[in-house]
Amino acid sequence: MESDFEKIERVLGKYLFVKFCFEKYITWVFSKKSVNRRDFDLIDILLQTADGLERMQQLEDRLTHAKQILNLSEDEFRNKFGFTDDLLTSDKEKIHDILAEPLFVLDLHNNDFKNIEKLPANLKKNDKKIKLADFKAEYNSEWFAIELKTIRTESWAKNGALLCNTPNPYERKTMVYNNCLTKIEDKKRRVFEQLDNTCKFFNCTKKMIAFYTRRLGPSSLMDTSDYVDVAQNIIKTYPQIHYLGFKNYFADVIIFYPNLGTT
Repeated sequence: MESDFEKIERVLGKYLFVKFCFEKYITWVFSKKSVNRRDFDLIDILLQTADGLERMQQLEDRLTHAKQILNLSEDEFRNKFGFTDDLLTSDKEKIHDILAEPLFVLDLHNNDFKNIEKLPANLKKNDKKIKLADFKAEYNSEWFAIELKTIRTESWAKNGALLCNTPNPYERKTMVYNNCLTKIEDKKRRVFEQLDNTCKFFNCTKKMIAFYTRRLGPSSLMDTSDYVDVAQNIIKTYPQIHYLGFKNYFADVIIFYPNLGTT
């Protein structure tokens, strides 16, 4: 009888770049004897039938496209995005943090950003580690320093269950606003240090923080105008941020505020 690991290896034979990116992670998960492997989203998807295969093909196509946009080799892509080390953790949500970045490359590309570059976490200068933002990219002849933050799914939200299903849109927007502020204030506002350093060392003139919110409630109940309202309030609170980006769980809302045409 075919084991789960053998089935996954067989399925991944059709999706060679996904296999290349995740093979160390899959081997690591199967080395853990005391965990329920189906709790790890990638493993669960790979053990599904038709729906799982369709999602693998989408992932194969999107990761390959991101690699091409960045003009990276397979090894460079896997290493830059942390597939070989950062992903090897029992934190089951970490995979979504990792995947958010290459998928955001596609969002930047689709919104006319050029010369997108994934930056290292640190730049070494005079034996000091200088913290950097996630990306630099060019838009309309101006260079942006861009940091992507992932707001995680509600801790007990499973199978499409909705949280924050209040009919009051103000409460939903307030919750997302507070989620974003928590990310900005984290680690003594380190995000501003990252953006400032990137502007200094890579000649960027615009600073952007983009939020990928995986919260199911707001993603199901907020529309584009709601996210624009949140973005407006964040920039009022932190005027040193030039632009905000938002992407919801379903990727059916992707905004940049203010309108990029105003650069």
